[in-house]
Amino acid sequence: MTEDDIATATGLPVHTWRRRHAAAFRTRVPVVNPGERLRLYDEEQVRAYLDGKSWPPVADDEDEPVAEDDGNAWPTAVPHGAEHPEDLLTDKETANVLGIRDATVRAYATTGYLPAGIERHGRTWWPRRVAEARRDAGDQHHQTPGRKPGDPRNRAPRPRHDPRIAEIAELTTRAALTTADVARRYGVGERTAQRLLAAARTRT
Repeated sequence: MTEDDIATATGLPVHTWRRRHAAAFRTRVPVVNPGERLRLYDEEQVRAYLDGKSWPPVADDEDEPVAEDDGNAWPTAVPHGAEHPEDLLTDKETANVLGIRDATVRAYATTGYLPAGIERHGRTWWPRRVAEARRDAGDQHHQTPGRKPGDPRNRAPRPRHDPRIAEIAELTTRAALTTADVARRYGVGERTAQRLLAAARTRT
């Protein structure tokens, strides 16, 4: 959830929520994307905070009662082992699950080897269950025995017929595209964008 989402959940305009509640909230609920401009928070932790519940939740069948909130019930990070199958992962986090580079994740998404992902808050996310299913699939070719994650030899195989080329060729019939346009659209580097654009121009 963004802070806009949280403010909406409390029934307040975001500027009012930030003035009255943001400081206390940020000391109790950690962001899931430290260092990024758009603060994002785990929805389950947000809901627990807004409902005045402890985190992580205590199972109903546990003997010990939930302690009163003394200001120390919340962790400064998601506890180990608390991952949820529906957690939305960035390309970098998905890459960590698969043991590959984030650029390879984006390449897989364009070739269909990995689902296209979910567009939210201006970026693409992959549910944890999707990344783990790809990792655990028997036909995986993103890892090579004996090679460490990040090894340049672990790059995604280039498709024989790159579907991006045809798409770019079609787009160029509508408006002129620059290398920067291609790089931004497909999340690739400048050299790859140049190669794709050059190949597309030979088809127009």
